[in-house]
Amino acid sequence: MQGSFKIKYKTRYKLQKAIQQTIMSIGFNESGEGTGTMHDSIRISAATGDLNKLYVTINAIFYYMFMDKGAILTNGGVIRPQFITQKAIESSLGQQFISDAVGEYLVWMQENYPILDVATINVTPDNIKLEITYNLFGADGGKWNGEFDYATNWNNY
Repeated sequence: MQGSFKIKYKTRYKLQKAIQQTIMSIGFNESGEGTGTMHDSIRISAATGDLNKLYVTINAIFYYMFMDKGAILTNGGVIRPQFITQKAIESSLGQQFISDAVGEYLVWMQENYPILDVATINVTPDNIKLEITYNLFGADGGKWNGEFDYATNWNNY
């Protein structure tokens, strides 16, 4: 075996662009000019996979997670979830990310496990579970900096 499977940068970049396009389509253009901090902060730094699972780390400014998942504020306010990541994954570019990642994984499996040439591998974009971790930064005092994760099925967010 030749190490562990890693999704290529070119493929990860598709998910990054899908998230950035979703941010823009929702109207989160904080700077008024150009794209804004949240848009510019998005990077997909790590992406790996194993049978029927993709693991993705989204690097982003800390408030991306609150805009994506929603939050109940300490002052009683509520931030409604915008489901940015879900919308990005459901977009055509997000679907290309899933499809390409699955294809890369199948090629890697066949190269590293030749016995699979005679086996049927039932990994398709339809049965992939996506596990997302946020790696957040930029919070004053650091409370929201670091990794936060949740598991989700991209078909049933």
